[in-house]
Parts: sequence; structure tokens; C-alpha cells
Amino acid sequence: MRDVTQDADRKAGYECFDCGNVVDGTNPGTCPECGSTMRNRGTPME
Repeated sequence: MRDVTQDADRKAGYECFDCGNVVDGTNPGTCPECGSTMRNRGTPME
């Protein structure tokens, strides 16, 4: 995730797996745009 700047004071960004919508703050669980699963952009995917 090279497009995410690491900043300890910044709230976590969550990105939708399907539509790519990005939400800052606490884990929304599902995307407010399409209802799909969100992922924490600060956590690497393996």
C-alpha cells in the first residue's frame, strides 16, 4: 500500500473491495455506497 501515508494521528482509512469507496474513521463494516465488505487500508494484504 504505497499510496497510504503513515501518520499516527490520522484515523484509519477503509476501502471497499468492490467499488473502491474510501471512508476515514472507525470500521464501517460495510460500504455506505454499495453494501460490500470494507478493508483497513493500513493493514497489508497477503
